[in-house]
Order: sequence, then structure tokens, then C-alpha cells
Amino acid sequence: MTNVQEQNLDESTFEENFKPDTPVASEKVYEKDLYKKWFRSKTQSGFISIRPWFAGMKFRIDIGKISADGKLAGNTHVFVDAVDFAAWLKAITTGTAKIAYPLNAKSGVITDEGFVSYGGAEVQGKPISRIFKVHYWQNGDSFDVESFVFKTGHFNAKKTSSGAFLPDMKSPISVDSIKVSRQELYSISYLVDLALTSHVTNKVNWYEV
Repeated sequence: MTNVQEQNLDESTFEENFKPDTPVASEKVYEKDLYKKWFRSKTQSGFISIRPWFAGMKFRIDIGKISADGKLAGNTHVFVDAVDFAAWLKAITTGTAKIAYPLNAKSGVITDEGFVSYGGAEVQGKPISRIFKVHYWQNGDSFDVESFVFKTGHFNAKKTSSGAFLPDMKSPISVDSIKVSRQELYSISYLVDLALTSHVTNKVNWYEV
């Protein structure tokens, strides 16, 4: 992940956008990967994995790095609300995202058609903020509107009285990112729609999580 200090949210702004991770038992049972892509460039290689977690009506997004000898060098996973993520993807594919998801620096979205999701959990007794962010791919001071960057980050956090995890953006624990083309978002959107349709069709009370 780049530019980990690109947002400066005050506590009230953050809590307006915060959706806590659904509390469940420590051992989570995940479905298989819905989407997985491996990437390689001149300087690095890694992967992105998107996996449903229907017990909490979320998708688990994991971005990782692979070392030169083919071993996992590190990864960062986050959870996003299934409906919010699907709605954003649908807006991208229908061409309405510039209207529905405009630039909003206050919430940490630095370009049009961006998306941000905040979550958190206590890990070994310490509050950890988990952030997922998408915006146009940035190259210096310019943006490529046909490509996006997916960013996942874990940050030390302060737990507020409402239960939100307020991130300390100057204190990252783990950060990863990957370039995703607009065309690839169409495939991801279609898979997400199929997965959600299948789930709600076979589980009448799908919303009671």
C-alpha cells in the first residue's frame, strides 16, 4: 500500500463511515476463493484473493506478496460488507460510479469512482483497524482512470466508546496493494453477483446475520 497517510480522519468523520466487523467465534469458517489473481512485475509479484464469508455477510479481501523464491513474503486481509461492495462494483459496471461514488476526501476517497471500507477487531487484546480502499491507479501526480489500486491495511487503533476502531494512520502494521484494471472489475462484479444470488436463493433468512 502506498501513501498510508493520505487521509486524516477526525473521530466523528471516521465513525460516520465505520462498520464494525461482525463478532463471531475466533475460528472463522470461510468459503473457497471466489476470485484469485496472481500478478508479476519487474519489481514484485503477489496475489489478490476475494472470498465470501456469508456467516457475516462480508467478503474477505486478501492481498499478498511473493518472494523471489516463490514463498509468501506477507499478506494483509480485510473484510468488506457484501452489499456495499457489490453495489460499488455494480456502479462501476453500469457507468454510474462517478455519480454514486464521487471523490470524498473527508472519508478518505481521493478520486471519483473510489470505495473505502473501515473495520476492526481486537487481536491479542490490542485494537486493530482494518481498512480497504480503492481509487484510480496513481502514477506520480496523474491518475489512470482505466485502472484502479486495491489497498488493504492494518493499523494500530484506538477503540472508541461506540465500539469503532479509530486508526492511527502513522502507525501501520501491515499494508499491501495491487493494480486492478477496469475490465477485471467487470469479472469480479459478475462473480460477486452470482455468489450473492446463490446464497440468498438458498438461505431465506440471509439478512439475519
